[in-house]
Amino acid sequence: MERFHILIMLITNFVCIFPFYLLAENSFSGEYLKVHNDARAIVGVKALIWDDELEADAQAFVLNHRVDCLDGLTLEDPPLDENELSGQNIARIPKSHAGVYAVKYWVAAKEKYDYKSNTCIGGRDRNDDCLVYVQIVAKRTTHLGCASVVCHDNQDRIVACYYYPHGTIPGQRPY
Repeated sequence: MERFHILIMLITNFVCIFPFYLLAENSFSGEYLKVHNDARAIVGVKALIWDDELEADAQAFVLNHRVDCLDGLTLEDPPLDENELSGQNIARIPKSHAGVYAVKYWVAAKEKYDYKSNTCIGGRDRNDDCLVYVQIVAKRTTHLGCASVVCHDNQDRIVACYYYPHGTIPGQRPY
């Protein structure tokens, strides 16, 4: 009989706690969406929609780089083909920061983007690139999925956001 009471108590606790887990998951995607969509609203672009498949792609990427923590990763130029499927923004940040910190950093790259000339101010430098901002505000992009993981060194965090379709098309303004 005592086992039955323990089982009932465990089930009751699970039923009471599980909805909070779901809220936490929604809040995770909600935080990423809010920062992205606030930046998009400023330039008059429609809000992004969270996509679980893009989140899974981002999760696979960060888990694949958990051990190397992006050390030695060569960043490729943005896609040159309009038909390329998705875009990607990635960052390595201190472990103590939440993943949305990276998105705020990417949004801050707006100051490096000149809409009139549709170029990065001062040219393109991978350490200070405005294309992460362009990807966020691209009107062509409709869906978003992000993930983060603490690196194996337990010092840093990798953040990746995937965008569908990608929005960094050379020669085209994002909005």
